[in-house]
Amino acid sequence: MRNLCFLLFVCSILSLNAQSDKNVEVSQLQIGLPLPSILYEIGVGKNMTTSLEAIAGFALRGCTGCETNFGVYPVVRGQYRYYYNMERRLRKKKNIKGNSGNYVAALVAYQHGSPIFGNLNTTTTLAVGPVYGIQRTYKRGFFYRLEGGMAFVQDDFDQGFGLVLAARIGWVIRKRR
Repeated sequence: MRNLCFLLFVCSILSLNAQSDKNVEVSQLQIGLPLPSILYEIGVGKNMTTSLEAIAGFALRGCTGCETNFGVYPVVRGQYRYYYNMERRLRKKKNIKGNSGNYVAALVAYQHGSPIFGNLNTTTTLAVGPVYGIQRTYKRGFFYRLEGGMAFVQDDFDQGFGLVLAARIGWVIRKRR
């Protein structure tokens, strides 16, 4: 029992030491567009973060001679990101504030099929897979993020692999580092 307590104590000290030497932000809040979104990202390692994002998704369906329907849907996305080029950016004296860097991530996304408002019902969709992305944050907090990858996608009627693409601009709401 004493050995287990000692091991846990040593691991916690090593973990605290690793936490103080992070290249990523301890935490940050982002407000995004073009679809309204809010993202909270937490640094969990030197170059690793986890994030949770809530998005208001939009769909429109119409045709010539038929009724046009629309809907606004809740979408939740979670990611575990590894920023792989932070050391190189630091060596080149480039910005890493606001988690400016390139990353690979594991993505889980869920979209509910019933609209928050509107009259267009769609299917509930779940997507899981790896993505590659870039994120850049500037002095006043403006950021942009682009990402893409392949994911296993499952909805109410079908399942298979599909392309995942995302683009976001917005502002980081945080204290300056």
